[in-house]
Amino acid sequence: MYRYNQNKLVRMKYFTLKISVLISALMFVLPAFSQITLQYNLKKGEIFKQNMVTNMDIVQKIMDQEMKINLTVGMKATFEVKAVNGDSYTLEMKYKEIKMSTTMPGMGNLSFDSNTPENIATQLNMGPMLKAIIDKPVESVITKTGKVESVKGFEKIKEAMFNSLDRSMPEQTKQMMVAQLGSQYSEESFKAFFAQNLSYFPEKPINTGNSWDVKITSTISNFSMNINTKMTLRSIEGNVVVLDMDGIVSTPEEAEQEMNEIKAKVSLKGIQKGTIKVNKNNGWIISSEITHKFNGDIESMGMKVPIFATTTTSITED
Repeated sequence: MYRYNQNKLVRMKYFTLKISVLISALMFVLPAFSQITLQYNLKKGEIFKQNMVTNMDIVQKIMDQEMKINLTVGMKATFEVKAVNGDSYTLEMKYKEIKMSTTMPGMGNLSFDSNTPENIATQLNMGPMLKAIIDKPVESVITKTGKVESVKGFEKIKEAMFNSLDRSMPEQTKQMMVAQLGSQYSEESFKAFFAQNLSYFPEKPINTGNSWDVKITSTISNFSMNINTKMTLRSIEGNVVVLDMDGIVSTPEEAEQEMNEIKAKVSLKGIQKGTIKVNKNNGWIISSEITHKFNGDIESMGMKVPIFATTTTSITED
């Protein structure tokens, strides 16, 4: 009986070991079947609509006094696939609607809506300039993984802004206004816009739980922001791929911004966190929610101004 029980115990141990080996093997095999290649699979003529809303809260300290600024920008845009060239796509983006509202000390509330003919911002010549860019096409060429290869059409944006201004306005004033607002619609800015909205896929197949790095340099208003983000494939829920992002945002050392011939040294750093949901079949974004928090200071004319800001941007299919 003892020998029988001993043999039985050995067989049970062997069976348990065999199951353990089998499970261990499956742990290596199953991920291979669950791997996914994240990339764009677009067709010529497809049109995608996006609704983007950004809310920014800024606190500046000047002479120990806090100045709070709130800015909300809403934009609706369309992206049409104009051509499919091997492993790249030509996309035509058009703004269909722009809404802006801001609250700042000394100026009260200002607002602009491209669907409204009259508003306060029109008196500041900002309304006509933004209204002029509605339906103006900007073309970009992107790879299957979302890398931006080229952008064109931004010159027409600046031209439309310039032509929208009052003819009686001095030429120098026009040029200054277009330079100030137009820097947000430059080649570098549009490349950054497309990159931040489209460039977050890895170069190779991945499994759930895998992470990869995405590095973007965004140039806006004459100074750059380095964005280093770790992307993680959180889950695949039917036709929806859920990605998490966790990154660091910072300006290069000695970054300078020039406005109205006044140079300012900008030093900012912070974090970026968010979630992006994309369509598993074509790679296009379904929705996203991204938050930036950063702080630092702006130094100009011998004065250093601390600044704190929180920005939340959401994108949904319109």
